[in-house]
Amino acid sequence: MVGYSAYQLDPGPLEPSVLTQQLTHRSRDIWDGNVNMILNTRRCDGKFWDLVKKYPIHPRVLEVIELSGLYGIYRSNRPSIDRSLITSLVERWRPETHTFHFRTGEATITLQDVEVLYGLPVNGDPVLGDESIRTIGDWQNICQRLLGFIPRPQNFNRSSLKVTALNAHMLEQQQLPNLATQDMINQMARCYMFWMIAGMMMADTSGNYLKLMFLPMLEDLSVVSSYSWGSATLACLYHFLCKASQSNQNEIAGFLPLLQIWAWERVTVLKPQVIAQRDTENNFLAGLPRGPHATRWFAHFSWTNTTKHVLKVFRDALDSMTEDQFIWEPYSDDLIENLPDYCRIGRDIWRVRAPIFCWDVVEVHLPDRVMRQFGLKQTIPTPFLFDATHFHHDRRGRPNTNWKLEHAQWLPFWNQRLQYICDAPFNREPLRYDDPYLIWFKRITRLVIGNPTQRPQQQKGYVPNSTAYETMVCIRFRVFVIYLLRIYQWQGKYYFFSKILTWKIVTYVFS
Repeated sequence: MVGYSAYQLDPGPLEPSVLTQQLTHRSRDIWDGNVNMILNTRRCDGKFWDLVKKYPIHPRVLEVIELSGLYGIYRSNRPSIDRSLITSLVERWRPETHTFHFRTGEATITLQDVEVLYGLPVNGDPVLGDESIRTIGDWQNICQRLLGFIPRPQNFNRSSLKVTALNAHMLEQQQLPNLATQDMINQMARCYMFWMIAGMMMADTSGNYLKLMFLPMLEDLSVVSSYSWGSATLACLYHFLCKASQSNQNEIAGFLPLLQIWAWERVTVLKPQVIAQRDTENNFLAGLPRGPHATRWFAHFSWTNTTKHVLKVFRDALDSMTEDQFIWEPYSDDLIENLPDYCRIGRDIWRVRAPIFCWDVVEVHLPDRVMRQFGLKQTIPTPFLFDATHFHHDRRGRPNTNWKLEHAQWLPFWNQRLQYICDAPFNREPLRYDDPYLIWFKRITRLVIGNPTQRPQQQKGYVPNSTAYETMVCIRFRVFVIYLLRIYQWQGKYYFFSKILTWKIVTYVFS
């Protein structure tokens, strides 16, 4: 717009002590007008859902899956992923804090979300192993023993298996005889579980290969449920969010249904209206638990009050989001109590502040930054000392690595996780404009992603409507108010010459 370029707008952070990676963050490119790209979302589960829709899982196989702790993934079905919505969230993800920075404060996906929404076990052993070098022949033998078939050599890519090879085998085995041996049942169950783990929960950017390193963990079916699959899933999602938040990235992987449904549960300006639930019950499910909370989003939607697939609309909505448009506690106490047991059995560690693992991936779970998501008072969080560029590390060039030994410095935190539970006074009241946390947060965060000076005078379709004037005034007044707060600070409280004028300014700027 005319004249805006004369202003030197600074969306933040005013103090770079927390967001140390801002120079390489995606939001800087957006502000400079250099990127408006919608991320490609890498998934490997389309054929899986086609298969189970055409051939529902055999009851005996489903019983094995239920005992493994992965039952909730199957019961939740496959949502359609909105790439624009995912991209708008990535723009606000910060690898330094593992949180989304909204106008209302920090928020993130926690172990509570993973267990409530998908019923994945969170309180268990870390998903780690010894990455021994194996030949294609070694992997063929393992596949024959655990999955019941021998893939052809051309279906392997180092230590990964083409998903089409697994799909072809499962199609051939759908007519399980009524007198199938338990070994046959177990092999078919492993096929489903391996696909769910490597192709959904820990999906990578390959798009059509499944990492075989997870397969040996399914050999002893009696211990599969003892692993913390929920924390491993969350670690992978954190990892890919961190990578995608950087400049010049064009794709994201991980368990994206978790990310999208998390947003629908909490951000009212993003979620569609549920018109009618789809029927997810089948006769053979009698006697098995109900599905997890995410099943409520397997439904028919109305988009009357929101949109889909339009990045600039989502970005605008988040740039102008107000306190009443974010639901800090979507899971009421009554809702949690009425969930199936497997969706709340790990509630003792939902607020653990500790590293979480998935083989080479180590991320940090920081609920102390989002205590309002648990109905507790939010204070200024203390830093957790870890490498802010951790997401650049991966398995490439690391053969014969024992990941338990590799992560030895971080494992004690998880092994003693009950000692690292975050707590705070109960508080469900909205934070006041002069709350110390909000004042601190506004100094260290980036308030807006979209740049008002980059908005063209004429544009077809939707014109972003988080007004440029409001954005400019907000940013400039923010500097002014924080300057006053520093000058007139006294014993932790803030006094001003004109309380009425200051209240109006601060309420406007920090809303």
